[in-house]
Amino acid sequence: MNAVAWWARGYTEPIYLVTNIELPNEACYWYKKRFLIETFFSDEKSRGFCLDKSRLATPERLSILMIAACLAYLWIIYLGLTVVRKDQVRLIHRADRCDWSIFRLGLAWLDYLLNEELDIPVSFTLEAKSVR
Repeated sequence: MNAVAWWARGYTEPIYLVTNIELPNEACYWYKKRFLIETFFSDEKSRGFCLDKSRLATPERLSILMIAACLAYLWIIYLGLTVVRKDQVRLIHRADRCDWSIFRLGLAWLDYLLNEELDIPVSFTLEAKSVR
């Protein structure tokens, strides 16, 4: 076990980490990734697909479910990006501001398309926009 007191630029107090990673810089690197990973797992579980309720016990079946859920996750993210790029968020969420994640927008957009009996995009191609 290692303990790291990490003072990042802009913080007034250190972040304390207890880790099994030997190198302090590597521990800090992975800690920064933690929030992205936790968001993904939350979307796969309680905020999205409810995989935690599957009650699958065998690793083989759980692996198959996870592969399908990850592919579905990518598609829902694509739908969320599509609704943002087409400036249609106001059709599924409040007009004054958006406090939903791209994943949540994608789920809501899919629900909207199904309820309105509109075509559902199945492509994963997004046009690149130049940023100036």
